[in-house]
Parts: sequence; structure tokens; C-alpha cells
Amino acid sequence: MRRLLCSFVLVLCAFAFVRAEAQPFTRRASQVQYENLKQYAEIANFRIGGKYDLDADPETFQDGGAGGATLESLGAGKLRTAYIALGTPIRNAAGEITNAVVVNSYYSGDCTDMYAQWVVGTALSGGPVIGPGRVIDTNRYYVVLVDALGLWGASKPSEGLGQKFPQYSYQDMVQVTYRLLRDQLKVAHVALVTGVSMGGTQTYVWGVMHPGFVDALMPIGGTTQSDGEDPVGNWTFQLMTSAIESDPVWRATGGNYYNLPKDKHPNQGVAFGWSILSLTGYDFGFRSTQNWAAVQPDVFYWTPPNDKAGSSVAARALLFDAVDLIWRNRAGETYNINADLGRIRSRTLVMHISNDNWLNFTLAKKAVERIPGADLLSEDSPVAHYGVFSILNHMEKNPVLVDFMADVARLQSEPRFALKNYRVPGVAATIDPKKPFWADQVTYPFPVKFAKAKDGHGTEWNIGYMDEYAGADPNPPILVIIHGKGAFGGHYGNVMIDALQRGIRVIVPDLPQYGMSAIGNLDKSPARTMDDMRDVVHSLVVDQLGVKNAVYMGHSLGGQLVIGYALRWPEAVKSLVLEAPAGLEEYPADVKLGPDKTVRLVDPAMGRDWNKWKEAWDQTGIRQAELNRTEQSVRDFFYFQKRDPITGAVSPSDSGYFLRDSEYARFHTEQRVGLIKADPRELEQWVNVFIFDIYGMISELQKDDPNSIYKRLTQLKMPIFLSFGDREPFIPGTAFNGLKNLGNDIIVPFMARMAKAGNAPVLKIYPETGHFIHTDNPVEFPDDVVSFVLTGHVNTGSAAIIDRMTNGTLPAAAATPQVASGAPTAGLNK
Repeated sequence: MRRLLCSFVLVLCAFAFVRAEAQPFTRRASQVQYENLKQYAEIANFRIGGKYDLDADPETFQDGGAGGATLESLGAGKLRTAYIALGTPIRNAAGEITNAVVVNSYYSGDCTDMYAQWVVGTALSGGPVIGPGRVIDTNRYYVVLVDALGLWGASKPSEGLGQKFPQYSYQDMVQVTYRLLRDQLKVAHVALVTGVSMGGTQTYVWGVMHPGFVDALMPIGGTTQSDGEDPVGNWTFQLMTSAIESDPVWRATGGNYYNLPKDKHPNQGVAFGWSILSLTGYDFGFRSTQNWAAVQPDVFYWTPPNDKAGSSVAARALLFDAVDLIWRNRAGETYNINADLGRIRSRTLVMHISNDNWLNFTLAKKAVERIPGADLLSEDSPVAHYGVFSILNHMEKNPVLVDFMADVARLQSEPRFALKNYRVPGVAATIDPKKPFWADQVTYPFPVKFAKAKDGHGTEWNIGYMDEYAGADPNPPILVIIHGKGAFGGHYGNVMIDALQRGIRVIVPDLPQYGMSAIGNLDKSPARTMDDMRDVVHSLVVDQLGVKNAVYMGHSLGGQLVIGYALRWPEAVKSLVLEAPAGLEEYPADVKLGPDKTVRLVDPAMGRDWNKWKEAWDQTGIRQAELNRTEQSVRDFFYFQKRDPITGAVSPSDSGYFLRDSEYARFHTEQRVGLIKADPRELEQWVNVFIFDIYGMISELQKDDPNSIYKRLTQLKMPIFLSFGDREPFIPGTAFNGLKNLGNDIIVPFMARMAKAGNAPVLKIYPETGHFIHTDNPVEFPDDVVSFVLTGHVNTGSAAIIDRMTNGTLPAAAATPQVASGAPTAGLNK
């Protein structure tokens, strides 16, 4: 079967070995039988070979990089590009396409090749990939297969300029395609960019150059570096270039051979180069199983001993031009975007062949680690690198690919408003302890405004908040997001973006002494109650911003806060979105710290008395342990890891924040690490409220309190969307109340009580998800939130996972360790 497959590849390569008469040296389509499908576009005055400032607005390199040369300035015509379009475009009110999928071309191919492989389907690809009901569904998407700059139907050196053609880069390739999409096809944004081999490489570049334009990336067998950081790959293509330059015609003419007919060009050097690639392109083990007669057509000879020897590479050499290939190779010699991969905001799935001899799998794995939220799928292939054509068909039913394509559909499905105020969120790479941390060294996804708000006790707080709206409706739906303990408003940017793009006004305050509400409040006591914080939210949202009714979303501590808020001001709350909420369990006032020691951790007198609170709570050691956290311990804990203190060995942990490394998971992590290096007063302020708020939560959930939040849950009359992850590590609070099972101890009793009261919530359990649902599911959860805000409905998926959890057959939430002196706060981070 392997021999048959290899033979088919050779036949496929020879399939296009018929010279076209339309062009003197190189034709404009690889697969001539599909050339009639190819369309062309011209771009005037595009600068090739310039430098791209990625820190600038992408509009600044609309016409290419700074310092590049235009083809017009060199005496040639406008830059040309080519494409094949399939499917039916969906257009917004401005007539722009909103459902585009871009398929980049590979090193030796063009859009007709990708059409043959993925639309028609071949033995190499395993059948069609693009079409009605296929992985890339033309019933849903408008698919644009493109030629890259320098390939086939696009402008290239062999069409007149030869070595005077500017040396282009992968960035130029991508920017030319961007101009095609925006100017010629009127594409507003792209649902998915993909491609194999060099097409996969361009896919990575798309995410770096145009993060706001592309929803999702699926690079297949591409690379993020082909310079010296990939010595084997660079070496391979340097050998190909050297083979071409060793040709006697090249050496005699210095590469200026265009006055000669094509059969007098440096074709032997080109054949030699293809022979090198043919050797390394396949799995060596597979090559070793072939007989000599099968491989001899790919073996280069200066003087072939028979008609078959070197015949395949010699025929291929007649299709390609030497300068075209060298320029293509040189585009990779200085290519390295590893330092910029953190810019990628698109949902990303990397697919790679694990035994690829050209583009190394280990380097692909490293790229995945650098891209926020990227997933990885891989497989071995007997044809090694050429397995890129079939991996999509092989993985069609893989849950990772299925979930990825479902996320692409979610991102594409709704009309969008442009977000002019968006900024890439982040924390300064170098923290200066002499500068304010939150004010000067943290960037929120949207501008932060400030207001003064008093709590019911009379304390005036300086409150930072985001308030954004991108639509035109004078009375839009409004979503208020309340963050969790230890978090901050900027951490919910992905929920904000989805809501804003779909016409919702979003207000996100930082609770007193968290995030931007830490600014100006260093002198205030950390002892403030949950009701104090509710007072502040009400003062800001209702009294000052004039929002009389809104949907309130609360995460963790924020979930308990909005539950209590809805009980106090039901007229202000249209509905509730509860993300892994606290507030659905009860606690005793006394907690055992050991077999012989019991401490009263809940006393109403502690609510606004910092010293009295410290006297009791510092016996647990958890505040000091949090102050003493190292950067490494933060990174380990946040990503469900534990480290042996003696050997340093790392193993999985039952507790942590982020099961998925997404953009906002990194933002939260860098914020916590940054505080360690910041002004010690700001770290202490954060730690104080982080630990104090454990008291704040359990103090209003006391078993012996007849008016506790827990006992009044059934008074909630507004619609509720309740969500949990099936790997929730912090709820229930085992250390304080002994409960152990999220399903049986928390969800089932709450759902039963609410159903009996006539207000059954919408419940969704997210598989392989922890406490931070919005980071572990950065597309699905925001989509669910927005759907609930706009329609009151959520696609809860299969009922099986809910049934398994509530019947106790799923693993219970990780038991929270008992509180002990010097213990870290793992298990208390609701």
C-alpha cells in the first residue's frame, strides 16, 4: 500500500508536467485542468521587501512594509495575485463578506493544487476536505484558495524582472492576500485561515500580523522559524539553493539567463534541488523499503545512466524557474516569528506530522506553547511531510478538531460591531517596583474609567471600571460582569469582546481594592463586607451610570455577590449568569486547624475590624503563605501542577486555575507574577483582600443564620444560567464544611430547591473544565453568555454529562486540603 501511495504521489507530481504556451517560462496554474477556475486581481504600488512594524496599527502597512520597492518603480506592471473562490458569501449590512475561509498555497503549489487535493480529493489527501458537509463546509463558508506572492499565478521573478524582483518575505505574502481580501473581495473579517506546509507557515504569520481580522488559525505542517533556529530545515533548503547555483548555466550567466529558451535555463540545478527535497520529504524508513527502480526517477544525475534515472526531477525542473525557487528559499532564511507568537489572539489548532523531516515536530510543539490557547493534533505518516494533505481527513472525527471547528462556527455565526477601543491586554515585561503596578504596568482590554462610590458604611472608594458599547441601539441590552476573588475586570475581556461585537453594552467594575480599584485605596482597610461591595456596585451602575436594569454575571466570589445583589435589588436584575459561583453551600463558624485546635473564623465583629480578623485568621498561616509565594509556585499552581520540594519533579495537581493556556489565562498569571516584583505595598494590599474575602463569603453563608444568602436562594425570581466545569477544584469548600461532591452536594440540591420554587435555572456543565470556565472555554462560554443575555437560552449540549455529574459517576471535585499553619491558599481561591 505504501508503494502504491508513493507511486500515486509521483504520478500526481507528473500530472502537471505539460508546458503551457501562455507564458514564456513559467505558467500561471499548476493544475491546468482547473486553470479556468482561477481569478486574478491587481494591487497598485505595493511595497515588497520592506519592514513591518507589528506594534503599529495594521493599516500603517496597508501598502507593504516600510522601505520596500514597488514593481512599478522597477518598470514592471502592478502586483498580481490569484485565487479560486467557492461557496456562498454571507454579507453584513455594508455588503462585506463575514464568512470567509482562506486556504494558503504551499511551496510548490497554488490554488489549483489545493483545489485538486482538498476540493476534488486525491489518494494523497484521502478525499475531499472542502465542500458541502465537509470539514470545511461550503454550505457555511465562503472559501478562498489563494496563490502566494512568488508562486504560479501571482507576480514572480520569472515574469520579467528576474533577480531584480524585490526579495519578498512571508509577511509580504500575507499582506498581499490581505489586500486581495479587503480591497477586491470586500471581506470584513476571516473565520479561518489554514494551509499546508508553507501555507501553514503563512497561517502563523496571519495570526501575528492581523490578530483582529482572523477568528481562527489552523496551520498544518507549517513552521514559525526557518532561520538558524531550525538548522536542519534551513540546511535542507540551503542545499537546494546551492544545487541550483551549481548549475553550469547559472554559473556562466550569474543567474541572468532569461535571454535563453527555457530548455537552456539552469534546469539541471533545479532538478538537483528537487532531488534533495524528494529524498528528505519522505519518511526515511519508508524510503528504505522501496526498490531502486521506484526511487531512481527522483535521483539526480549529471549524466543519467538510463531513461528513468532522474526523469521525474528533470521533468519537474521544466515547470519551475531557478530564480523563483531561490527567492522562495531566501524568504525563509531570516524568517522567525517566535518572539511575536504571543500576539496571536485567534483560536488556534496546530496540526503537524510527527515524523516530518523538513519542518520539525518538536519545533511545532514549542510554537504551540507560545501561542495562547493553541491546541495540537499530530500523526505519523509513511510519506512524512506529504501527510499534511490527508491529516484533516484522518482527524475528521477527532474531538479536538470537532470542538475547534465548532468554535470557528460560533465565532463566525453572528454579525459584529467593530471594537475601536480594544487594546491587547497584558502586563509589562519588566516590572518596575518604583512605579505604580496597576496604574502604569497593566493594560486592560478596554479603557478604564474612574468614579467615586460609597459603601453603606460611609467609606468612599475609588473605583476603576470599563463601560463599552459598539452598537447604535439607544437602548441596548446591558451586561454587568463581576469578577471573582483574586481576579480583576480586565480578565474577562473575551466575554466582553463577544458581547460587544453582538450589540450588548458591557460594564465591568473592579471591586474595592482589586485591579484598577486598588488605585487610590492603599490607605483603606481591607476589612469590607460583601454587602459593602454590593453597595459600591449599585452606586456605580445604577446611581451614577443610570442603568436601572441589566443582566448581572458573576464568577466565583462575583457569583455570590450578584446573588446577594439580586436579593437586595431584584428590580435592577433582569437575569443572572453564574460562572462557578460561590454562595450555594453553608459553613460553620468554627473550623478545626488540627486534632486539638478549633478556631472561630466567623464573627460578625470581624467584618470591618482588620485587627480582630487578623488575630483569628493569621493562626491559619494562609495570608503569610500567599505573601511568600514565589513566581514558580504561582505558575505551577495556576496550571494544575505541583513540584516536589526536594527533587523539583513536576506532576499534575488536582487543584489549580487554568486547564487551558489561553490569552486571558496568561494575562491573569502574569498579573499575579507581576505583583511579586511590584511595589510591596500593592502586593500586600492584594493579598490582604484576597484572603479576607474568604471570610466575607463564608460569613454570609452561616448554617445558624436564618437570613443567610443560602437560605434565601429560593427568593430569586429572575432567570438564571448556572455553569460549572466538570473538573471544578474549589467548590465545595471541603476545608470549611466537609462537603466533597460538586454534583450531589451543590448542584443537585440547588437545582431541586429552585425547581420547587418555580424557577429552575438553565444548567450547563463544561467537560474538561476547571473553575475559570471563561478561560478554559474562551469561545464557547462567551457565546453561551451572549446567547443567554439576548435570548434567555443556552445550547447545553448533551444531557449525559449533567446526568453523570449529578448522579455521582463523574470524578468529584478535588477535595480541598484542610487548612493548616503555613498552608498555601490552594482550595480557598473561589
